[in-house]
Amino acid sequence: MPNTQDADEMQKPVLSEIQSKILLALLLRGKVSSLDILQAVGISGSTWNKEKMLLQNTGLVESQVTRELAESGVVRKMEFRLTLKGRQVAQNLLAITSLIGDESFASEKIENVLELIVKA
Repeated sequence: MPNTQDADEMQKPVLSEIQSKILLALLLRGKVSSLDILQAVGISGSTWNKEKMLLQNTGLVESQVTRELAESGVVRKMEFRLTLKGRQVAQNLLAITSLIGDESFASEKIENVLELIVKA
């Protein structure tokens, strides 16, 4: 008889490398546009759309529509940020990344990882 506990464990969501990088980028930058994510993580628009839906469905990322007045009229902007759950996951990822020495975000010049982790 198969072990149902192992089968249940296999059903739990797992973050991909791209999703982890998106969460870290959002943690470091706060509220950002899709273009900011594409540039920070180095992914295509179609990849971002797929990953964005997965992250939103797991409750890690939320979107907000804003409107700004420009010379050409009202411009609608979609911005993304971490939910509380997403912030907690990203903070843990940041701590793990610093422990294993991943240099993916070395250019961000994170001077104090602990400071980012304890941010509300």
